[in-house]
Amino acid sequence: MQKRLLNTALLTLLAVMAMPAQAVDLTWSGFGTFGYARSDQSFNYQRFIDNGGTVKRDTVVGAQVDARFSQEWSATVQAKAAPSDHSDSQWQASVAWAFLSWRPNDDWLIRAGKIRLPLMLNTENSDVGATYDMARLPLEVYSIAPTTDVVGVSISKTWLGDSFDLVAEAYTGETSTYWRYYGRDRTIDNANSPGSWFLPIDMKSSGLVLTARSLENTFRVGYHEGEASRPGEKTGAGFEYLNPPGLYRLLPGGVDKLRVPILTLGASVMLPADFRLTSEYAKAKIESASRGLSRWGAYVALMKRMGAWTPYVYYAKTKSTDGALGLYQQINANAGAVPAPLRSSQTLMADLTSPYDQSTVALGTSFWVTSKSVIKAELSQVRTGIASSFVDAPAGSDSGNRHINIFSLSYSFSF
Repeated sequence: MQKRLLNTALLTLLAVMAMPAQAVDLTWSGFGTFGYARSDQSFNYQRFIDNGGTVKRDTVVGAQVDARFSQEWSATVQAKAAPSDHSDSQWQASVAWAFLSWRPNDDWLIRAGKIRLPLMLNTENSDVGATYDMARLPLEVYSIAPTTDVVGVSISKTWLGDSFDLVAEAYTGETSTYWRYYGRDRTIDNANSPGSWFLPIDMKSSGLVLTARSLENTFRVGYHEGEASRPGEKTGAGFEYLNPPGLYRLLPGGVDKLRVPILTLGASVMLPADFRLTSEYAKAKIESASRGLSRWGAYVALMKRMGAWTPYVYYAKTKSTDGALGLYQQINANAGAVPAPLRSSQTLMADLTSPYDQSTVALGTSFWVTSKSVIKAELSQVRTGIASSFVDAPAGSDSGNRHINIFSLSYSFSF
């Protein structure tokens, strides 16, 4: 279904663009962020950030074409280039959006094709850095959903009010994506090589989101019901402890599909003296061997617009369930108790639980060069608790009890 819908959207847009100029109104736009980030640690954080500096964490460029060929019908295609979603060493060009829109009247909007999900307040515009002030959206919250895009259908209804407009959006769709794992001492396939690998996952997702918006304030609540599966394989098997020989291993079997419910909450309100307070919360539940993916994340940010400058500060935290973190500790402790030749197999089992326990404090500012271009700078400190899968821990070490200081500088634009 995914490929069929995406191909239909692309072919329809191409057909529309081939129509006589007077029959279609084409609008072109573009966006990009050129970012640099550097930490004070030799290991990677968020895939790319270390003390050598990187442009890969935040850099993205894209272009979009909107075709309107009647009052009710239009089509949108957006392409972008960014670091690959299935390799830490490659860049990837992809179609981010490709959908047809039908607006029978001002209150209803129906879209079909590849669409961005209405998860957090900035999920739909997360690639366009010139639409928000923070140098980087808090990963503790914005990474909880396994995917932010589906190929499917979205229906939204708007009610106009005196103080607030209310928008209800329901969607359903599916996509193929990847989930990244990192082994401190070895990968799943190579007992002699630490590093990352990407597990292909098929996702189906449906959800209902309610958004109340005024000129200055936004409130959002959403519930999303996902279904994850591995192509041609079962998933969800846990761990078992074998004694002897005193080792943890993955259980055979599993289930064909995993249920992935996600709750999202968000609010952005204007305070006196032009201060803006924004806070978001997300919680996911995933019953698999990677029990750490069942986690919650939240942040609170305070910013103030002062002419072209918008300084801000935020605090973010994410944490897996106590059961998941406890399982990680059990397996990780067992790795230190077994003979050295068996140790890497046990650290791999611990890493497969995908634990998350970290917080971030960030202080930054944006400087708006124009209304569509902005320079951002940020200093942040990340502290990990028991462990964090955002950290690629060095071989023979742990991701827990780390302090990581990060400097970020970026330039974002849109036109």
